[in-house]
Amino acid sequence: MTWKGANAKVPPDPDRVTPEQHSLGRSVLLHLFPGAVLTAFVVIAAPAAEALGFPPVFVLFAGIGLVIVPLELGYLMTQAGRTTGSWSPLGVVTYRTRLSMKTYALWGFALFAWFTALLIVAQVWLDRIVADRLFSWMPHVILQFSALDGGEPVGGARLAVVLIVAFVFNGLVGPVTEELYFRGHLLPRIDRFGRWAPVINAVLFSAYHFWTPWQNLTRIIGVLPWSWAAWRARSVYLPMAAHVAVNNVFLLLFTAVALGSGG
Repeated sequence: MTWKGANAKVPPDPDRVTPEQHSLGRSVLLHLFPGAVLTAFVVIAAPAAEALGFPPVFVLFAGIGLVIVPLELGYLMTQAGRTTGSWSPLGVVTYRTRLSMKTYALWGFALFAWFTALLIVAQVWLDRIVADRLFSWMPHVILQFSALDGGEPVGGARLAVVLIVAFVFNGLVGPVTEELYFRGHLLPRIDRFGRWAPVINAVLFSAYHFWTPWQNLTRIIGVLPWSWAAWRARSVYLPMAAHVAVNNVFLLLFTAVALGSGG
């Protein structure tokens, strides 16, 4: 299938099997549960990490590898084993249509550029204002994520550890896992809502980030085109490429700030 754009109709796919549809309650639970566990992990583990000289944001990066990836990939593998007899998580990733290279280049770049522009504006101007005015009641370790550096300057070997963990888990493994889980598996299972399915997916994916609730509006606006593209093209690969690229842009900004602050 070649996806021609927003005005093109999605042709029927004779090989496509309509997946089991989740109830709205089950979908909400599956969208939000991993984020709730990660947030609890950050709040509990951050004091110990700070005592060792690591900022709270390091616990977040590590938590992606220790919490998010096992939970989300584990769920996909369990469902695949139950329904397909194989433990491959791809067995229950429904939106796997491969698109033309031109589509990847044009639409992938557009999705990346849209979210990156929003991310930079929010990070430089909006996030700290909203965090201070609406979420000052949250734990201090969570509020530190409203600042790009996430805490006191870190240098030497500790900075190297933070950056390695960040780029491995937040730059690659995490976003790939999240796209397989959210856009590849959960989104098709609310497909019965039609054009509302991408909206529901984008809102719940944003809410899943309990550790940065002040970014919810920006994140919904940024992620909605990802969900729409995955739903429209029946392909998880477009938002996956954009997600990896956006996260790495954030990490490059994080690295520049860390190094500039004396790391």
